[in-house]
Amino acid sequence: MIPEEVFLKIVRSAVKAPSGHNTQPWLFAKEEDGICIMPDYSRSLPIADPINRELFISLGCAAETAMIAARFYGYNAQLNNDLLVNQGTIKIILSKNDALEQPELFSYINPRQTTRNLYGDSPISADDLIKLKPIVKEAGIDLEFIIGQDKINKFLPYIFEANTMQMSNPCFKHELMKWLRFSEKEALLKGDGLYAACIGMPSPGKTIGNFIIEYFVTIKSEEKRLQKQLVATNMLVMFTSENNDFLSWIKTGINLQRFALTCTQLGLSHSYVNLPCQISQVRDKMKNDMGLTGFPQLLIRLGYSRKMHFSFRRRVNDVILK
Repeated sequence: MIPEEVFLKIVRSAVKAPSGHNTQPWLFAKEEDGICIMPDYSRSLPIADPINRELFISLGCAAETAMIAARFYGYNAQLNNDLLVNQGTIKIILSKNDALEQPELFSYINPRQTTRNLYGDSPISADDLIKLKPIVKEAGIDLEFIIGQDKINKFLPYIFEANTMQMSNPCFKHELMKWLRFSEKEALLKGDGLYAACIGMPSPGKTIGNFIIEYFVTIKSEEKRLQKQLVATNMLVMFTSENNDFLSWIKTGINLQRFALTCTQLGLSHSYVNLPCQISQVRDKMKNDMGLTGFPQLLIRLGYSRKMHFSFRRRVNDVILK
């Protein structure tokens, strides 16, 4: 069994992984031969993520981060795919290996962030694209670079259609408000959710903040915000999977985190425009219209920008099963 202090260090890194609305829907347990990561369904998003697709992508991100951290602390780390398939629990088998090389991506776990501001107009270099393409290693997962405004514009109808469907649903707004943190005090206290400063909003407090979301954040205002972001974006990246099941979602997350950490290493910002992947009828229409062979799982903006405020995380003890 790994020492308790090493287990805690690995978990402390793993919880830095991204998750929808920063819900952090994971629980960790130490076992004789490794670590288990389990879904925490009390932190699911039944409106935005009704089949827990993004929840399992988040678990995959946490698993990849845990494996990178384990190797940094001198342990071989390997997924137990049998347990993954049968139970939906991610089991990482660890074994001590003092000869391991230090994983270079470990240094980018803390500085990685979802950067939601406007990106500059500098194109991404060909050398960086070459470094990003081989990131996807799991069978059945692929990524596609969408470069140039003409190609990006083809995605706008699907993004706007999904935005209309989400923003016209009062339940979607109420779920979003549940996870918004309109003051630093609340964000620190809860250690989760979308802190206003992380998404470029002021911090007016909960009452005023909820009023703004309820009455001033509309279909049109969100469409205008998305349009402004995408006009200033030179490149999108789309993750697709051969199948659309929880195993594919976990594998997508594993590749996503490796991709995000490599972007951080290269000085690239990234954020998500996943709306057309979140609503099944829009996703299927996009898949058919564009002749995609795989299921669209993620749509990501990529570019250069300044860093924003970092999101908060819960205490490690709050995510560990005793």
